[in-house]
Amino acid sequence: MVVGIDQKPEQSWFIDDDGDSLTYTVTSSKSDVVDVMIGHESYTDIFGQLLTDTRILVTAKTVGTSVITLTADDGKGGIKSVTFDIEVI
Repeated sequence: MVVGIDQKPEQSWFIDDDGDSLTYTVTSSKSDVVDVMIGHESYTDIFGQLLTDTRILVTAKTVGTSVITLTADDGKGGIKSVTFDIEVI
């Protein structure tokens, strides 16, 4: 499973009002159920521009439910988090 973190301001989960770059971290409440990490995928769009997407990479390990916490940090004291459940069946 891959969950995208869209960094376009009009579509992002996190927006920094000052335009600061954001650093993301992600954790799983039950690493025995799922492992999570931040990943990046680069690709070239139809106009030849190199773009990079940031994603949450989730590896299911066993049946169960885990709470995933995604945190954005602007490095200047602005920190916000969002949580969601992932169920492995």
